[in-house]
Amino acid sequence: MTLMPRREGSLSLGAAVMLWCIVAFALVRTPPINILSWDTFGYYLYLPATFIHHDPAIHDIGWVQQAVERYNSTATLYQVQQQPEGGWVLKYPMGLAVLWFPFFLVGHAVAMLTGAPADGFSAPYQWAIIVAMLCYSLVGLLVLRRVLLTFFTDGIVAAVLALVVMGTNYVHQALYSTGMPHVFLFTLYAAVLWYTLRWHKDHRRSDAFTLAVIMGLLALARPSEAVCVLIPVLYGLDSPSNWRQHLKGLWKWKGQLVMVAMVLLVVGAPQLLYWKWLTGKLLYMSYNNPGEGFEFLHPYTWEVLFSFRKGWYIYTPLMAVATMGLFLLRRHVSVLCWSIIVFFALNLYIVSSWSCWWYADSFGQRALVQSYAVMALPLGAVLHWLRQRSVAWRTSGLAVLVGLTLFNLFQVHQGTLGLIHTSRMTWPAYKAVFGRLSRPEGLEKLWSVERALIMGHSAPDLKGYKSWPLVVMGFDSDRTELDVSGRTDSLAFDGGSGWLLQQGREFTPAIRIPWSQISNADHVWFKVSCRIHRPADGRRPAVALVTTFEHKGHSYAYMARDADTTGTRAGEWMEMSYWYQSPEVRRPDDLLLVYVWLRDTLPAVVDRIEVTVHEPTAER
Repeated sequence: MTLMPRREGSLSLGAAVMLWCIVAFALVRTPPINILSWDTFGYYLYLPATFIHHDPAIHDIGWVQQAVERYNSTATLYQVQQQPEGGWVLKYPMGLAVLWFPFFLVGHAVAMLTGAPADGFSAPYQWAIIVAMLCYSLVGLLVLRRVLLTFFTDGIVAAVLALVVMGTNYVHQALYSTGMPHVFLFTLYAAVLWYTLRWHKDHRRSDAFTLAVIMGLLALARPSEAVCVLIPVLYGLDSPSNWRQHLKGLWKWKGQLVMVAMVLLVVGAPQLLYWKWLTGKLLYMSYNNPGEGFEFLHPYTWEVLFSFRKGWYIYTPLMAVATMGLFLLRRHVSVLCWSIIVFFALNLYIVSSWSCWWYADSFGQRALVQSYAVMALPLGAVLHWLRQRSVAWRTSGLAVLVGLTLFNLFQVHQGTLGLIHTSRMTWPAYKAVFGRLSRPEGLEKLWSVERALIMGHSAPDLKGYKSWPLVVMGFDSDRTELDVSGRTDSLAFDGGSGWLLQQGREFTPAIRIPWSQISNADHVWFKVSCRIHRPADGRRPAVALVTTFEHKGHSYAYMARDADTTGTRAGEWMEMSYWYQSPEVRRPDDLLLVYVWLRDTLPAVVDRIEVTVHEPTAER
């Protein structure tokens, strides 16, 4: 089957340009206050580190801290991680920095010519990233138009482009998360589709090379986007049962396939060498928070699709229509049918397997925005199917699509008004704001709990909570499961034995309880306490009460507070206590750990480690 774009259509071209102009006008009219902030700050740091400060390993963290203070770029420097050798490795991969590099150079030149601070973060650099997004967005729409024209009429293509931009959270990402990767990756996916069609048509080496570079850039920006290779590899597969024959046919071009593999390696090499240089490892997991990671055996697919926190089909219902279009691909986009179906399933699985499945603050499922370039094809198949139906079907279908688009724009506007929270939405909150443009009274109480950034001695507001004692751990001799080496019978707060902490034995036995045995609520508050004895000679040993969660032996949401013995007389026991809020627990079998830690050379005796649970009631 020879595939070529249909007759050039003015309608789809006009639609692409008009949609881009709407986005550009809105963005230029109200630009981001500081686009180089939060995650974008981390993606971008490669450029000023390398080309302005000549410090790609960030041996001098001072210039980064100065930028943060001057431009209010981030609350904490989670974007970089210090290495034992003293340098700092960037958390995010460098693919976006590569895409931004030409625009960064222009921004730097403008800063030099206009006298603006040439520090990598001033207004010229900010506008460079805004212009970069607009340029990539225009290219993405134009390339996607070419892909769609290969299969559909000009009118259908114009409609699909309008639906993708205005009927999904693409528009939100473009206007309100301008520096995030998703619009840029959307363009790369459109290019993967286009060069897949070109290469399979003529098998030109130049098209294979370009396709490899684009796929390499996708993986360099987000390694999980390596799933894009399925699109060209499965192109033309007529049935899953014929996959061996399909791969044999593909292997006829083994010379070009080897070239593609080599190009992919070359494009990815800078990231691998960067990690090797700073960490000693070619492959490095820069997302090294044990509370966050892939859960391939326990994907959160239902939550990703249907939860009122971030459900894809809740906040971008048009994509439910596009998903139904997968069943029409064999008839209308046959050569890409299995490419798209397998890509959709595996991409959704990968996105759903990330433990932070709501992907922090955003409107809807931002991790799926780049896939809309691919999902435009099943969406076009739905429109083509409707076009062949009766007037009643076409009218009803058009009404649904227009309604879903308007509904999306309305919800996006609700998000800008703060009615739809970027990460804490619930079903009660969604009901309360549905169809409204004004904030209902008590909305904040309907959102899921705000995770405490600072926990400690002040009690939280526990109205609407129920409480019960979870565990009390003493060190009496009848506790046969405890190592007896730390017991001391000469001093105890409760019973006959306490626990002696000293050099070589700095930790008490830990309370270890799986989260699944504690609660299935969104969160709980723990009241954690222990008893500490101040020595009779007046010394003040440094003793800390530790609470944390553990995932496969690695700690997260760690908190340690030192005991303050200033109000305790020598020879007396004191109570050390604080409040600890459960984190977003990664897996139900993750463990709550509570123990006492001696951070001193002076010995200390502790006793009665106690944990009380405060769980929200259903009515709260």
